[in-house]
Amino acid sequence: MTRRTVAPLVSVGDVVTVAEDDYCYGTGPLRLRITRRPAGLDHPRLEWVELTGVELRPDGSAACGDQARTAPVRSALVRVAALRGRASGAAR
Repeated sequence: MTRRTVAPLVSVGDVVTVAEDDYCYGTGPLRLRITRRPAGLDHPRLEWVELTGVELRPDGSAACGDQARTAPVRSALVRVAALRGRASGAAR
């Protein structure tokens, strides 16, 4: 019997872009560089997951007003289906 290894939906260091309809409490698309591995992604019936990371601007720079300080960490509740679509290469 062979075991198939499944790649995680997100890993630390990944940059994830999520449409406004696929996350809670924000407007416009959300772009995060993941800084902490989310728990529970292996649960097959999971619908939402909390992602933690640094919010990025469209040009890839950290989205904070004062560049002299460390970029703030943001958490967002994201639909797992949006992450699965990203992992399969579906258009966002």
